[in-house]
Parts: sequence; C-alpha cells; structure tokens
Amino acid sequence: MLSKTGIVAVAAIVIFAFVGFAIASPPVPPPAEGFGITTSVDVEMSSGDFSEVESLVWTYTKDYKADGERDSTLDGQMNLGINSRIAEVRYTEELGAIDSAYFQFNKGFTAKSDAETSPNVKVSKDYAYVASGDSLIAIAQNKERAGLSIVATGDSEGLNDMPSLCPWVSGTTIPATNEFIAMGSNTSTTNVMVSHTDTEITSTEAPVIDHVINAVGVGSAKALMKVRLMEGDGAVLPTGTIPNLISKTAYDETTKASGVIDKFNKSMHYHSTIPAYQMPEPWYAIQ
Repeated sequence: MLSKTGIVAVAAIVIFAFVGFAIASPPVPPPAEGFGITTSVDVEMSSGDFSEVESLVWTYTKDYKADGERDSTLDGQMNLGINSRIAEVRYTEELGAIDSAYFQFNKGFTAKSDAETSPNVKVSKDYAYVASGDSLIAIAQNKERAGLSIVATGDSEGLNDMPSLCPWVSGTTIPATNEFIAMGSNTSTTNVMVSHTDTEITSTEAPVIDHVINAVGVGSAKALMKVRLMEGDGAVLPTGTIPNLISKTAYDETTKASGVIDKFNKSMHYHSTIPAYQMPEPWYAIQ
C-alpha cells in the first residue's frame, strides 16, 4: 500500500485501517480555504410521487513539508509524501416514493471543513409513506451510505498536531496506517413505512463516524457496517524505508428484517483510538 515515495491509493470506501497501540489513523487538518454547505427540506403530500438524490465526496490532503516543498497531490495516483495524510468523507442518499396516498419528508444537512467544531457532516432525516390503495406499482425506497477513509504515511517527527502514543511520551514515531469505514441503511415498502436516520462524520478531529436508523412499517429494512484497518511497524522514512504490515482488522455486520416491522432500531459507531484529552483509551471508549 505504501511505496518508497509514499504513493498510496485511496481504496474503495468499504475498507479501513487501525493502529494497535494507543491510536489509530490521525485526524487530517483541512485546507486553509474551507467550505460550508447547509440544506433543509420539508415536504408533505396527500398523493403523488417524490424523489431526492444527494451526494457529497470530500477528498483532501495534509502535507507537513514547508511551502514550496510539498509533494502530496490529488492526482490519479493520490501521491503522498513523507509525514502526510489523505482523507475522504462520503455521504449519499436516495429516496423515491411512487403513488403515495400520504407522504411526509423532512431533512437537515450540514457539511463543513471547519476543524474547530465537529462533526464535518451531520444529517438528520425522516420520512413517512402510505401507498395508494388504487395503485399496483406503489413503492417507496430509501438508501443512505456514509464513509470515512484516512491514509497516513506516519509521522517520523513524533507529534505534529496529534496526541502522543502515551500522555508522557514525546518524539515517538507514529506508524503508517490505513483506515476505511462504511455504514448505512435501506428501507423499502409497497404499503406503509416510517423511518428516522441520523448520520455524523468527522475527519478533521479524532476520526468518528455514526449512523442510526429507526423504522416501523410493512416491508424491509436493512443496516450494514464494514471496517478495514491496516497498520505498519513504523513511518515511511525519507530514506525510503517501507514499514512492514503488522496488523490487519476486518469487521462486517448486516442486520435485515422483512414483513410487518414493529420495531427496527440499529446504531453503528466507529472512532479512532486517539485518546481524548490525553485520557487512556478504555475511558474514552465507554463514554
């Protein structure tokens, strides 16, 4: 995954990486010129069709070399230099309703590159659907996906802008890591469905991704999560030393229900094990 020049390819959002000591992949500070996107939707219909499609992909790098000496680029190969990181945040949603007798939808969406406040992406979404009794093709379907990828060549200088491996350690090499997480949910009905989802993604602070779904109705509901982590035994060095792969983690989970759904509640969470406020990881993990 890492070459002598620190070339890495940002893999599909369904794979990710883990550091086996006190931290996993570090946060990736945003570019100086940031962005903010906010939308809201509120719809109520007594009959008819509805559709909404949304997609966000934010890919960016952080290179700790001096101005004019940077070698990390967002080209086709995603070149990373020494002491560099790349992050990709993704969110997509598709909602369609045909021949409704009643339809209600509201959603709030915020995406921002601000590193001072998290999360970078926050979405809250509700919809209710009742099919028309006169239709043979009535259907409502919803699909949401959230993804977080971070690739880091490691930090041979020790700290830069992230916590040390231990509160009392300084100047320690932080190893190269790959961290890819994806999660999301689906609902489908030809009868009736009520659903609520919440999604949050953070990459500019301690990396975190969450997705929650609550649904009731007649039809099907699914929630899924995939995690892939990789860790080297050191940082990619200016001498061309390539770290050995010493840890791989894979996690997959899918929950499905179909029929008369009285309750479908699923919460999914992932965070990098970077101690908050330099506190030991076990304390942070149970909060």
